[in-house]
Amino acid sequence: MNATDDRETTIPAGRDAEFTGLIRCKRCNLSYTPSKSTSALRLTYCSFLCELGDLGFSMQGLEHMERVKKTDEQPKEPVSAGTE
Repeated sequence: MNATDDRETTIPAGRDAEFTGLIRCKRCNLSYTPSKSTSALRLTYCSFLCELGDLGFSMQGLEHMERVKKTDEQPKEPVSAGTE
């Protein structure tokens, strides 16, 4: 299986030759121009929202994440609201 199998060209060459660069979004299946996509994964998603909705996170968000520093302290036991 090729990496581009989930994407398909929408309009064949012919009278609408200017649209041959359009592909379909993996999530919403709408035609879009990859150069105008707001997604970091331009060849897969038409917008940032489709990327976020399909993956549950964005690539730009992953790039800006920071690791949480581990502490030597043991977490305290959770206390339920009804007991003291």
